[in-house]
Amino acid sequence: MRILVAGILFFALDSLSGASPAHPAPEIRVSKIVSPAAPNSLGASFTTAPNGELWLSWVEPSAMASHAAKPAAAPAEHHHGETPDSGQNTLRFAIFDASTHQWSSARTIVTGHGVPTSNADFPLLAIDGHGHVFALWQDGHGSAFLSESPDRGVTWSAPAAWTKESEVVEKFSLCRLADGRILAAWLDGRGRQPNDGSTQKLHARIVGANTPDVLVDPAVCDCCQTALTAFPDGTALVAYRGRTKEEVRDIRTARFRGQTWDQPRGLNDDDWRINACPINGPRLASDGGRIAVAWFTAANSEPSVFASYSPDAGARFIIPLRLDRGKPMGNVDTLILHDGALLATWLEIDGSFWLRRVSPEFAAGEPVALNASFGARVKGFPRLALVRDYTGGEGTAEFVTAFTLDGPGGGVRTALVTVPEGRLLEAERSCDCAPTSEQLQGFSIRGTITSAAAGRLTAKHFEVPGVFAAGTREFKVAPGEAAHLQSGREFLGRIERRAGVWWLFDIRLVSIAK
Repeated sequence: MRILVAGILFFALDSLSGASPAHPAPEIRVSKIVSPAAPNSLGASFTTAPNGELWLSWVEPSAMASHAAKPAAAPAEHHHGETPDSGQNTLRFAIFDASTHQWSSARTIVTGHGVPTSNADFPLLAIDGHGHVFALWQDGHGSAFLSESPDRGVTWSAPAAWTKESEVVEKFSLCRLADGRILAAWLDGRGRQPNDGSTQKLHARIVGANTPDVLVDPAVCDCCQTALTAFPDGTALVAYRGRTKEEVRDIRTARFRGQTWDQPRGLNDDDWRINACPINGPRLASDGGRIAVAWFTAANSEPSVFASYSPDAGARFIIPLRLDRGKPMGNVDTLILHDGALLATWLEIDGSFWLRRVSPEFAAGEPVALNASFGARVKGFPRLALVRDYTGGEGTAEFVTAFTLDGPGGGVRTALVTVPEGRLLEAERSCDCAPTSEQLQGFSIRGTITSAAAGRLTAKHFEVPGVFAAGTREFKVAPGEAAHLQSGREFLGRIERRAGVWWLFDIRLVSIAK
């Protein structure tokens, strides 16, 4: 469904009639990309630089580390039933060339110093607004380390302990805020005592800031991954698996407001009761204030993968859509395109790796096998990263996926997935009244015109959630359009940032009551 947001009001336009498409849907294409990672590597993770450049990181076990080793961190208590090897393993990275669809040669961040080989605890990278690169990893025994590079990964600082406030930290997520700062969230076991019934907590802070860690939620699931996404207005949203005294472990979210956090809230009432940690966290993606979320649950003994959508930076989510093929393992990821389409992936228990596209009308397409040409099971947590968004017309979108193949000679593999978004939108049109691809661009807005001149319009508008607060703002409009717009008229429209300037288009005046 197409949803226009105006303050807390939602205006549903052009609902789907239910008619079947006139033509078969175009195919989503999967193409292998030569991986920069060595055999038996694992723990792939992506980050995107402010200029759109995509970075991939992974871990290579000690048997294949080709650089001088540093002393490993002292072993500690075994944690959460995993068997991470934090010996002389090597953390490496490569940069993707979107024009040639090739990875750069692999470079080393650090060898040893607690770098783990674990499918559940893998290192993360983040790049701030000044181009500084941060590498963060936990050793699987409760400690975490941070290293920084000021020169695009040529040199790295000596690893430093993540925090002095806690001895048990894990399951980090990172995102770059609109002002360039890096926000981190993680699970924290500070204050827990063996068999005292206390729970893991969710903490957060700005990377590099000389401020205390902030408690976000005092009761969360022990070892499920966290997820962060940031919005243009400077806020962010974290998603994670909560925990109640009744052992309900459903997904929660909390909004970061630049300095403070809102109270956590449930995303969906799955009511999954389990006295154990499923090691299966949610994933988030955002475009402006629109959010895609995917997660796994086994409520009522029915393993399922769901996706949902929020048009207002997480204030509310629509009824979720089930995506799996019947026997999911979970290990999800998700993306959102600029027209509002969602892309979600997951693993089935047989090790198959699947993708489903959810249309802007929130209807799921046919599943696509992403590992079909690789001839092996997938393990761990596959990751997705958008390299080309949909920009209208008959254009396509592209994303890269990184995943770990199981078995001898396996390791991190990468593929390019091309989504023929423009053709898919056309195939999904059920009537002439359905929105065009151009009408799906940007973000919805409601306001009142205060002045209009050649190529410019000033309006007093409601909040555009996640994009900017309510207020008065000037927009560019198409040549000649301002001449037909009168001060004092209310309107619905779409806004989009083009070359650093906000444009207002698809303007629809609200009828004046007589």
